Amino acid sequence: MLNFKGRAIAACVSLVVTASMASAETWVCEFTDSTRRGTIPQKVIFDLRSDGSALVMDPYLVHTDQAPKLARFVKNTSNKLRVRWRVDDMPFSGGLASDMDFSLVHDKARDKAFITLNLPSFDNRDSGTGSCEIAK
Repeated sequence: MLNFKGRAIAACVSLVVTASMASAETWVCEFTDSTRRGTIPQKVIFDLRSDGSALVMDPYLVHTDQAPKLARFVKNTSNKLRVRWRVDDMPFSGGLASDMDFSLVHDKARDKAFITLNLPSFDNRDSGTGSCEIAK
């Protein structure tokens, strides 16, 4: 059985391969966590489709054995890419679980990406910065 990192890599590779066959663009974003909480994913993949929707894959989806998610919001212009998605029922220590609402804004001209995480059940937020590029 694959460990978490192996499963995450396999899922991301699978999404990139299948996405390249049916998508307009596939973006790979990498983030550094800006706080001590360690909740910002290191890598997120977006499969932007020609109909304006997007499929999202991140390590939390892999960890909870959830399929790539259809983004709740997508806006892709020449200047910015904005995507929002939810990871359902992420288990945390103490047996508690919460949805995880992510929001990403990528400034294409500056190659800066900003990600925020909201945990509605815990009233917590976290954020990170990084960059995104189109998968080749």
